[in-house]
Amino acid sequence: MLDFLELEETVGRAWHRFIGNTGTWRRYPEQAVKLADMMPMLAICFRGHGGEAAVQIVPARGRTSGHRLKWRQKMGLGEEKLVQPGRDHASLMLPGEIDIFPDRNLNIDLYFWLVAYMATMPLDPAAETDPLQSDLAYLSRAQETVAEVFQRFPGMRHKYCHLAEAVLVERQRGSLPSVEQHVENRVLRLLRKAAGQPDATLPVIFPHRAPPGYLPLLPVPLWPDTLLRPETATERDDDVAATGTASSQIAETERHIAVRENPENRKGDRSPFILNRFEKILAMAEMVNVDRPSDDSDDHDNKAAQDLDEMTLGERKGRPSARFRFDLDLPPEAVDPTPLTAELTYPEWNYRTSSYLKDHCRVLAGPASGVEDRAELTPETRSLIRRVRRQFEVLRPRNEILRAQIDGADLDLDAVVRARTDLAAGGQGSDRIHLMSRPQVHDLAVTILVDVSLSTDAWSDNRRVLDVEKEALLILAHGLSACGDNHSILTFTSRRRDWVKVESVKAFDEPMSALVESRIAALKPGYYTRIGAAIRHATAELQKQPNRKKLLLVLTDGKPNDVDHYEGRFALEDSRKAVTEARRSGISAFAVTVDREARSYVPAMFGQNGYAVVGNIARLPAALPAIYRSLAG
Repeated sequence: MLDFLELEETVGRAWHRFIGNTGTWRRYPEQAVKLADMMPMLAICFRGHGGEAAVQIVPARGRTSGHRLKWRQKMGLGEEKLVQPGRDHASLMLPGEIDIFPDRNLNIDLYFWLVAYMATMPLDPAAETDPLQSDLAYLSRAQETVAEVFQRFPGMRHKYCHLAEAVLVERQRGSLPSVEQHVENRVLRLLRKAAGQPDATLPVIFPHRAPPGYLPLLPVPLWPDTLLRPETATERDDDVAATGTASSQIAETERHIAVRENPENRKGDRSPFILNRFEKILAMAEMVNVDRPSDDSDDHDNKAAQDLDEMTLGERKGRPSARFRFDLDLPPEAVDPTPLTAELTYPEWNYRTSSYLKDHCRVLAGPASGVEDRAELTPETRSLIRRVRRQFEVLRPRNEILRAQIDGADLDLDAVVRARTDLAAGGQGSDRIHLMSRPQVHDLAVTILVDVSLSTDAWSDNRRVLDVEKEALLILAHGLSACGDNHSILTFTSRRRDWVKVESVKAFDEPMSALVESRIAALKPGYYTRIGAAIRHATAELQKQPNRKKLLLVLTDGKPNDVDHYEGRFALEDSRKAVTEARRSGISAFAVTVDREARSYVPAMFGQNGYAVVGNIARLPAALPAIYRSLAG
């Protein structure tokens, strides 16, 4: 009853009620639809609408919108962040949740419309620098893209009409300056036309430049924009790039952060910097050259990076431990096309130019040097090895008996009786009365290519990924030895294009032995996953084998990436091209992954039927031999 006497609490609650919920778009949480639930269907629809296979669907980040705010919004927010859909050459950025319509079906339809729109929209960002002309270009492109969607997919017209009608109800802008109001009228005219509603506004002639004080229009959720990822240098600091790789490869959300360099921060001195207003500290988003220790905690810099719209980079002496790792897909200028000179070099596919980068990767191939005493196997592992060996022994080639042959070591009694009967009946007897024995044909060569990047040092389901991979590899190797298939085991890791290390744990002409087991036990986490070069090298080694059938089995735990430009769509496209090259040369390629999120990118590399996901990593030792038997049987 006496709460009102607490003046600070009373005023705070009143202030929150007054300006606490002042977002431009109303929210209907009870009708919300989450991107995670829609992801499989949206991926299929995007590719069905003609979208590129290697483009990934990722959650969009909130971006500061420069549109004019109402006075309550100015008091409470100062600026408004909107999760606006968009796309670039590598990613489809969709809202992680849509709840702007009071009807759940409309929120679902918006996801499907955005996918169809993004599969059709042009990918070259508008070159306009003037804010007014940029808004007009955005509207013109939206009008053209909507017409293109209707032409290619007539069934989307009905959904769009209902969505446009719903947006008209939710879009309440209030009073605007003259030019901004004319731009808003053009937005409403396009929406009303789509919704089949009359429009009384007249077209106007816009000035060539934005008047002073002009602010951009409020983005329309039906019309995504093309985003341009910032250029960045090809070479990154090795230590910065290596930090945090293990955790980021297992579960990581695509981030698109604008980056610029502040020349004012190129200071070598460590003079203290004092802020006279402590309130400003909470509002500053730029990096200032503050004198601080070099061992700050790194725990929250990932969260801090995602909260920034623009990140300012400076240069200083010393090496502070707080670092940011950017997940950027680099522009063509950032890919160094200079060929390498080495004993083993392989090309790399640049999807942007639809051409190969000749001699782009250097592979360092050799036998595995590490040897370690094998740990004592658990009773479960020993039992599984024995069971797998028995199962694989069934696949071992056996002699088959050919009956009714002209020549052979034994007589075919059935054929002899038949021939004598024919002669006794006055017919003509056959001279095919022998049995011939010959081995069955199981002419198969297999290479198991194992990813030992730094991400395998991570833990999943209370077990280290690499330890489970080693156990599965040991069991499968014993099975292959039991069935007699010609096989080899290779591991790979990378650190830039000039250091792709591929080691041979077991060669084709090497028997399964204690030495091979000790090499498997000695496997250690490496660096990155430049899988395209590794697949090309394994393909070249497989082609040297005389066997009629060849199989490449890739065991990995995450997306392909490296410290330079090799990540995002570039890495997926190059990996897909390497798999295609292997299959064209007559080699079957199949991937086994323990990444639960692999269905969002592995189909783009190996095809819909070219992979298996083992979501529970503890099942890998038993699942891997079963997968192999289904492939080789």
